[in-house]
Amino acid sequence: MKGGSRTDFRAGANAGVRAISRAAIRAMVTPVRRPSATRARPAKFPPRRTDTSPASRVYAPMVDGAWPRGKGEVAGLIRGYDWDSSPLGPPEAWTPSLRTTVELMLAARAEIVLFCGPDFAALYNDAYAPTIGDKHPRALGRPARENWAELWTDLEPLLSGVLTTGETFSAKDRPFYIERSGGVGETVYFDISYSAVRAQDGSVEAVLCIVSETTARVLAAAKVRESEQRFRALVNASSDVIYRMSPDWQEMHELDGRGFLSTADGPAIRWRDAYLFPEDMPAVQAVIDRGILERGVFELEHRVRRADGSTGWTLSRAIPIVDLDGAILEWFGMAADITDKRASDLHIQLLMREVNHRVKNQYAVILSMIRETAKRATDPRVFEHQIRERIMALSRSHDLLVMNDWRGAGMSDLVREHLTPFAHEERVELSGPDVTLRLNAVQNIGMALHELGTNATKYGALSADKGTVRVSWRVPTETQERGDFELVWEERTACGAEPPEAEQRLGFGSVVLQRVVPTSLSGSASLERQPGFVRWTLSAPLGNVVVDEAARLERVEEMAPA
Repeated sequence: MKGGSRTDFRAGANAGVRAISRAAIRAMVTPVRRPSATRARPAKFPPRRTDTSPASRVYAPMVDGAWPRGKGEVAGLIRGYDWDSSPLGPPEAWTPSLRTTVELMLAARAEIVLFCGPDFAALYNDAYAPTIGDKHPRALGRPARENWAELWTDLEPLLSGVLTTGETFSAKDRPFYIERSGGVGETVYFDISYSAVRAQDGSVEAVLCIVSETTARVLAAAKVRESEQRFRALVNASSDVIYRMSPDWQEMHELDGRGFLSTADGPAIRWRDAYLFPEDMPAVQAVIDRGILERGVFELEHRVRRADGSTGWTLSRAIPIVDLDGAILEWFGMAADITDKRASDLHIQLLMREVNHRVKNQYAVILSMIRETAKRATDPRVFEHQIRERIMALSRSHDLLVMNDWRGAGMSDLVREHLTPFAHEERVELSGPDVTLRLNAVQNIGMALHELGTNATKYGALSADKGTVRVSWRVPTETQERGDFELVWEERTACGAEPPEAEQRLGFGSVVLQRVVPTSLSGSASLERQPGFVRWTLSAPLGNVVVDEAARLERVEEMAPA
């Protein structure tokens, strides 16, 4: 039995070895069956199941020999994808050119999507996935029409054009309407380049889309343009001078003078000589130096040479334009023409000084008026009435000055203002040139007119039915080098005799007419009285009575601080 047993084992073992050897040899010599290229190419990507559930998209980790290589999310989804649900079919059936393109796409960091075959089934990389929002990952492997339905009428002609002609299509900031966040639509922008992926026979089997979303840049640029438009509108609406300076203010890049200053269309090195005065340059430069040092605002009121060659005043304000590191790139500034405002401010200063002086004078006049009236008044009621009327006369002169911004008052306006309360306007004749009286002259001549009008109403021409008053004034003619201002009051009554009260009628009035008024104007006065006739003549230096506008402006200019 032992001998027989050994024979049986050996025989069995030999038989087993022979069987294994034959199987191994058969396996080694039998060729591996590969997918037929002629079977895959006619239908390119044969129809498959249309299961688009998440279960068909499973991430498969990278293992040796698995395709496609790569650790990215999309590469893992492709490895774990149930390709029987896609028009593309299994990757083993894809052409070598398509597989190579997919590998290149997955390794790239650019945003790339492949639309494959007549259904434009989508393959894309990790960089592209965020651009389609919640369309990822359901769009992977599916026909583009299913997931880009909202823009298909826009996208399909572009893809079909490349698929049909093989020609590349490209565009900058191409707008697309897409729904990529919960069905909410938005217009986005891309730089795009759509090119053909060709099979070995030269036919186009896919469209390679290299894109770069530029939505943020486009929207930012639109905001910049809108901001620039608003800024230009603001600048155009302003009458201020616009200028740009180099970081160190050594060169003026440009200046739009707006008719106030001479325009500089190009760079100007000698801008200080063109626009500033030598004596003002140190003060201007000091403010410039401080602005550069502090990287702060330059602001200064200073004199400038205007476009017409005259002297003007400007309020100039400039801000530094800096880079990310805080270095000054240039200065942008605006300069307002404040010449008139400056003159007005100076005029106000002069007025305040003048008003202060005049108020003190008014106090003195009122005190004198009270004192002189009290000397001659025997009845308190008469005293109160006379003081009230004389203060009201001062008030009328004051009102005229206020209405004219304390620049003086017209001679004819002053006469009418003081004679109107006495009525009889039809019996008063005015004759003289249109002149503006100085402040001091307005107040003093106003007092004289009040006294003359009061006496004419009580005792003279305006007390009778047919009396007349003629007020005339004259100034030297242009041919006369020197001369005085002359004012004449003449009143005539119908009868030749004066009433008994005439001897007393000019008490305090006589003081005003013959002493107060001429003395205040450095002139002289005469008072002539005859039955039925009164004449008062005032003569004073023209400059003490009449405003010289040219001299006033010159005085304002002289008072302007350098």
